Amino acid sequence: MDDLETKSGFTSLNPLSAPSAPALAPPPVSAGTKRKRDTQPKFYAVRVGKEPGVYHTWLECLDQVRGFPKSVFKSFPSMTEAQAFIAGERDLTNRVDAAGKLGTPQKWYGVRSGRVPGVYTSWEGVLDQIRGWKGPKHKMFKTRAEAELFVRESAHGMNGHGSAMESIETNGGMSNKKKAKITIKPDPDFHEHIDYLPGEAPLDGAEDDFDASITLSHTDPATSLRFKTDKERSRTTYSVARPARLAPIRIYTDGSSLANGRAEAMAGVGVYFGPGDGRNVSEGLQGTKQTNQRAELTAVLRALEACPKDRRVVILTDSRYAINCCSDWFKKWRANGWVNAAGKSVENRDLIQKVVDNLEERMRMNEHRHVESDEEDEADDGEINGVAQNGGTKGHWERGLAGVKFVWVKGHAKDPGNEAADGLATAGARGARELVEAYDETF
Repeated sequence: MDDLETKSGFTSLNPLSAPSAPALAPPPVSAGTKRKRDTQPKFYAVRVGKEPGVYHTWLECLDQVRGFPKSVFKSFPSMTEAQAFIAGERDLTNRVDAAGKLGTPQKWYGVRSGRVPGVYTSWEGVLDQIRGWKGPKHKMFKTRAEAELFVRESAHGMNGHGSAMESIETNGGMSNKKKAKITIKPDPDFHEHIDYLPGEAPLDGAEDDFDASITLSHTDPATSLRFKTDKERSRTTYSVARPARLAPIRIYTDGSSLANGRAEAMAGVGVYFGPGDGRNVSEGLQGTKQTNQRAELTAVLRALEACPKDRRVVILTDSRYAINCCSDWFKKWRANGWVNAAGKSVENRDLIQKVVDNLEERMRMNEHRHVESDEEDEADDGEINGVAQNGGTKGHWERGLAGVKFVWVKGHAKDPGNEAADGLATAGARGARELVEAYDETF
């Protein structure tokens, strides 16, 4: 029986069909004479089966291939041909193109552990079986026999250093015949591992087909993929996790003013929700007063405007001024007609009022919502996401299912969120300064 190759590159034979022996021309018979049965001996070579080897009867061969997936077997008139078939000497090791010229060497891929273990003739077919498979095992060979042996090692516990395969007499009623024993050894010079291009190697243990060891290359025009450096692999990365029920939204805010306090000062606003978050803000401060305090208040306002009004919010800032203005001082100022203790108008009143108005609107919108007994405010123990605050007491805006908590963090103390917000604010200030300089040069 000849080997069959499907379009997918998988090589197999029908395990239920019997091998056909070489056709012999029957002798002429005349009426009244019996047709003599062909007595020419046959040798049944089982390349892939329960016990590969050469067998002398069809029943022995059938017992080795029946029920064995993707079995490979064939009958021959001589022992030499049968042994050569098992050894893979009949396999083509080179491809021939349409013009009859010798092309690139034929490759055989053995997939021992994958979706459908077996022998494949194309790398694409192998990828379909191992991509995303946990713990795939595969190897490339120069001959089909070696690939089939590699695959068979998984099912029969072979150690990979060669194993004797012996024919077994399975029919007790048949006469004992000499057993044929052969030994097949895989090529010791062929290595298990293959050098893959970035993004083409199978992923051990991966379930989403994402290779964390590669990244996009912006410097090499020849390829868009490259392997990460050791520094890039060890770098701290952020991942998005499913938020807990009623968990607050944590937002870092910061303001920056280049040349603060001088006429040429230019300020920027930074709001940081998380890495790559589309709600992050980096912009220049609006208005003629380019001070650091106005930038800090504007950052708080931008954060409140960007988050849902029905969720708890934690605003983390290194500005005690912004926290006190929005949480405490505004009460007396508003009661005194926005005049401070010195009898002067409150500085930055416009921004403070906008922040307070936003907070009061949130409270009005959610005052009908009640916290169930099993949904007590997470701030009751004075801790939100591991940050202890206020000795366990609630601030003015913290009550309810949409409360807002202000948390002070020390600036320039290597807090990742604070540093990210500071970078956004500084970038906003520099961008605004560049626009002003470009305008001055034009006009």
